[in-house]
Amino acid sequence: MKDGGELDTTRRLGADRVVHPPGALPQPAERLDSTGPVRPGEIELAVERLCLDSTSHRNIRERAGGDADRMVDRILEIVAARGKLHNPETDSGGILLGTVTAVGDGYPSPPAIGDRVATLGSLTLTPLWLHAITHLDPDSPQVQVAGTAYVFASASWAPVPDDLPLQTALEVLDVCAAASQVRELVPERGTVCVLGAGHAGKLVLAAARAEMADGTLVAVDSDADAVAAVTELGLCDIGVTADLRDPLAALATVRAAAAQPADLTVVVVNAPGCEPAAILLTGDGGTVLFFSMATSFQAAALAADGIGTEARMLVGSGYAADRGAYALELVRGSEALRRALDIPVQEPA
Repeated sequence: MKDGGELDTTRRLGADRVVHPPGALPQPAERLDSTGPVRPGEIELAVERLCLDSTSHRNIRERAGGDADRMVDRILEIVAARGKLHNPETDSGGILLGTVTAVGDGYPSPPAIGDRVATLGSLTLTPLWLHAITHLDPDSPQVQVAGTAYVFASASWAPVPDDLPLQTALEVLDVCAAASQVRELVPERGTVCVLGAGHAGKLVLAAARAEMADGTLVAVDSDADAVAAVTELGLCDIGVTADLRDPLAALATVRAAAAQPADLTVVVVNAPGCEPAAILLTGDGGTVLFFSMATSFQAAALAADGIGTEARMLVGSGYAADRGAYALELVRGSEALRRALDIPVQEPA
């Protein structure tokens, strides 16, 4: 999003919301001011749903032993302490859904008051005040809430599509940048290896299939049911069940399935410790896209050093200039992807 002209950099980036430490930007800040009213470089949202990123959701659920009340308490604790949903244990957040209730007078090209939008900028940088959590299912990363959020001019948002189920639309928008980045990186021919067969993995596989002229798509996950689903639906050519935290065993299992060293490996797992496996599965001169909040980039750099590889390693970003348009079109255009995401598909008469 371009600079609003009349906004200075501090307001455009939301740095005037930082409480501590002084001089920090909102994302790495320890605490934000989440009180009203709306400021010139912001829009105000009445929040109805949070969509936690997969890594943070897993962490909060495991920390609470799968107990819904304890998960609610943990989310409220984080937001009260930080003025944003920024999980201190995973350094990640997610996105949210809300209705525009006010627009700052310096905000460029704003949505209209009353529009329902999803924020694409991370919850780790979004000032948030929660009045209540109204429903939480421990197995779902989507949490129904009542609250208020402020979105800076530098943070992207997207209108909520009305032709897809709401839950699915948010799931796709949460990881839409993965598809857009894979679109730019995927080889015309060769092998693409996707580590993780959740929502992001399914979207990435569909993007690779759509953009490659010819090649082999490999999906690897520790969840045998998830691997079976993407394989049976044709989203991948080779499906492998393996624990990516055991790099040598994972490498042996993938090679035994006849998968060649990858030209592109995309990491969308929500478990830590998978960096060495990702690098081992990638051929010399290939590319590893780390699109996972569970990634330790220090671990990735040191693992590559020890393995002795010339693979290129890229940091995935949640920003997509198309604001999710490409990812949503993939869903609309791929029956396999819609089935994988549990969207009802109309059978021919």
